[in-house]
Amino acid sequence: MAVATANLQAEISPGPNPNSNSEQLEVHPGWVRSGVDNTPGHKAYYINLEAKPGKGDKVEQFLRDILAGVEKEPGTGPWFGCRFSDTTFGIFEAFPDTAARNAHDIGPGGSNFLRSAELDEMLAYPAHLYRLDVMFGKFSVMFGKTITSK
Repeated sequence: MAVATANLQAEISPGPNPNSNSEQLEVHPGWVRSGVDNTPGHKAYYINLEAKPGKGDKVEQFLRDILAGVEKEPGTGPWFGCRFSDTTFGIFEAFPDTAARNAHDIGPGGSNFLRSAELDEMLAYPAHLYRLDVMFGKFSVMFGKTITSK
């Protein structure tokens, strides 16, 4: 099994290609952002965060801080904070349009990325924010329960 796993590892994509949108790469203290922001339709971010060894708890708290802010943003959601391993984290957050994503960037959730000294202290690499276009999805069920609007 170990041999098959080793061969499979060589064929697995490491994730979003950071060079695929290099002409749109924005570099900021503690984070970088790639992708275009001028297309119509629903929008999202996928954010990759890699903690320094022993700093996973700090990154988890950082995600909780973002969630607390996102709860105050009517144009942000769904929002998910994810943990892939002790040091690898991700965020997926969706928006109805570019205006809502831009409002999030300066709102109570997104503005957490301005905490550059903290990001530098806890992250092995700058956080990478990938701008995405949402093509389609299933929104009527969350964690096995039907979602109804009030």
